[in-house]
Amino acid sequence: MADLKNSKLLLAGTIAAYCLIGVEIIIMISPFAMYFYSVYGPVLQFFASSPYLSWTTEFFLPHMVFTHDPVIVWISYLQVLLVIGLLLFFSAAIPLYYGRFTNKGVVQFSFYSKIRHPQYLFLAISGFGLLLYWPRFIILIMYVTMLFIYYLLARNEEWRMKQEAPGIYEDYMKKSSMFLPGEPGGKIYSVLFSWIRPKWFGLFVTYGLTLMLSISLALGIRAYTVGKLQTISSDTITFLSVFSRPADEIKDLYRTIVSSEEFQKAVAEGEQVNLAYIFPGDFFLTALVTDKDRRFSDDIIERFPEVLEWHQHKFSGGLGKFFRIFHSFLTTFGSMETDYDVERFVFVRVENSQGELLPADELFIIGAKRRPVLIVDIDAFDNEVLSVISASGEHKWGSMPMPSF
Repeated sequence: MADLKNSKLLLAGTIAAYCLIGVEIIIMISPFAMYFYSVYGPVLQFFASSPYLSWTTEFFLPHMVFTHDPVIVWISYLQVLLVIGLLLFFSAAIPLYYGRFTNKGVVQFSFYSKIRHPQYLFLAISGFGLLLYWPRFIILIMYVTMLFIYYLLARNEEWRMKQEAPGIYEDYMKKSSMFLPGEPGGKIYSVLFSWIRPKWFGLFVTYGLTLMLSISLALGIRAYTVGKLQTISSDTITFLSVFSRPADEIKDLYRTIVSSEEFQKAVAEGEQVNLAYIFPGDFFLTALVTDKDRRFSDDIIERFPEVLEWHQHKFSGGLGKFFRIFHSFLTTFGSMETDYDVERFVFVRVENSQGELLPADELFIIGAKRRPVLIVDIDAFDNEVLSVISASGEHKWGSMPMPSF
């Protein structure tokens, strides 16, 4: 009984931590983000401040930049597994609870006719989609850990079922697989690690190696992603546009900015910068880089005046009103045009832990510190600088580690 209790506590704790991290992207786009980060923020900042743990808060796939690389695009398609896995999870609950409520004994129909723990399988599939949607290394660690906890909990449940339905459940186990048809995981373990005794130590070794391989793969994916970023260099500044565009077009816009006396004065008085992000004026992920409000088009403000409240953290409409507005936004999303009339250049200082400016080939290394210095809005059609704003050095959520690409 004590083992069962400990297993459940371990599972509950891991799920709680994983969900806390996983729902970050959902919470941060809502007007309640500041309350969320007041609890979760210190954890991220603690990891980010450590020279040994800062890598765990980094991202290994693009979240802010859109690329046409076929490998990255294909991986991004797998984010749909988040929804598919959840739908399958709830579908698997139907035969399970139907069997329980009708006293059918061991459930052996629907998904359970082939596998004994479909709900754990579908949660794992959903978690993988979530991992790809908000791909921090720390989420990867939690995801791999959860997979092994699912295995331990499933074994515990099988032990209990053998006590409740002796003979019947053993027969069911002989004609079904634990998670996947054919038991590929069990076969791999038998070949590589079955010689390790005791078995719990073999599982621990398997967990450690799986975690190391997963992190190594994620590091490789990150290196590949950085290599595929369409950066453009001009003078001492590297430009990264969130949408692919011709280099000559970006350089023309930059020449317009440089010719502005207001910009020249701001550069002379401010810190040296080495990276500039280029967004449409109302790009929805601008807040990942700067805490300045987006330049919303008149059309969006007319339809949804509350958006200004959201970005100033003054929303007072309540949860119900928020979701009604969000629903209205989704129903008209296809008819809206992003405000490309205004281009936003966010000039950033990227430095190492000693505060030294990093060269162009190290702008996206793990552990680099990023601070927005200047924000320039430009009319892309009239080639006119609309505003030059000194940035606060923080993004919308203060100094929380956020994706850099």
